[in-house]
Amino acid sequence: MKNQKHAMILIFLLMILALSGCISYSVKTDKIVEDGVNINSITIGLGESEEDAGITVVTYNFTLRNRTNTSIMLKTVEPILSKDIQERLIDRDIKLDINEKVDGNSSEELTGTFKLDTKGLDKEGIIKLNINVNEFNIAMEQVVGMNDVNN
Repeated sequence: MKNQKHAMILIFLLMILALSGCISYSVKTDKIVEDGVNINSITIGLGESEEDAGITVVTYNFTLRNRTNTSIMLKTVEPILSKDIQERLIDRDIKLDINEKVDGNSSEELTGTFKLDTKGLDKEGIIKLNINVNEFNIAMEQVVGMNDVNN
């Protein structure tokens, strides 16, 4: 009977230890998401090319927020486009070369453009293309050091 009580107490303590480890891990994950780099707002505009009718110029503007305490070096930004939109690109190289430092706890406003072949489409046809720019591939560098033991 005593062995059974000891076994139950041991199992109970192990369960508490396991659960506290899980809770601790989820808090760390949430903190990483909150303290990362994110996009606050995005706007896009469509216009006809001045040089060539049948080409639509897409302009996007967004605010990149560095919510970390350290600076990052923003290298490149490239919008992620649907396959249908990619097939209409006039120039496939739509990557922006930024090469700018973004301080910790600050924002950087970024603007880019790309051109689409929309020959034969009227205004409604262009709208039906559902030109969406809401995700980006972002290349950046960040200096990372070992945490201070005294923290």
